[in-house]
Amino acid sequence: MDIIDALLGEHGALYAALDGVERISGAATSLAEVRAQASLLGAAVQGHSQLEDELLFTVLESRVASAEGVIKSMRRMHADIDDALARLRVLQDVGPARDLLLSVVAMAREHFSAEEEFCFPLADQALAPDVLDRLGAAWAERRGVTIA
Repeated sequence: MDIIDALLGEHGALYAALDGVERISGAATSLAEVRAQASLLGAAVQGHSQLEDELLFTVLESRVASAEGVIKSMRRMHADIDDALARLRVLQDVGPARDLLLSVVAMAREHFSAEEEFCFPLADQALAPDVLDRLGAAWAERRGVTIA
């Protein structure tokens, strides 16, 4: 399995998590509920972002000069999501925390869409299949999954 297939699979699972956070957060009445949702979502999204950055983005930018702008944009989006999650941890009122969590959901959706439209096709076109497969194997090892 190549890295693009692996990351797209994670996007599918993350889209479902984003849907769930949207449903649940609208009914959240306590700051603790919002923070718990943010913590779980943050762990999933930030873990995904870290693997993208360390595996795909690093290789893509080192081998494809034209990828610099796309990778810079993807990393900026990662940082924006991280910053919003950090701000959410210190908010003291449930309303603003819930609003910021929903903003993180929107930011993550926008980011995944940008990856799917720009970054992944660029990687698929610019990197050799054996490189993509090696990166997929590294992804599987980091995730602790076995692929055939």
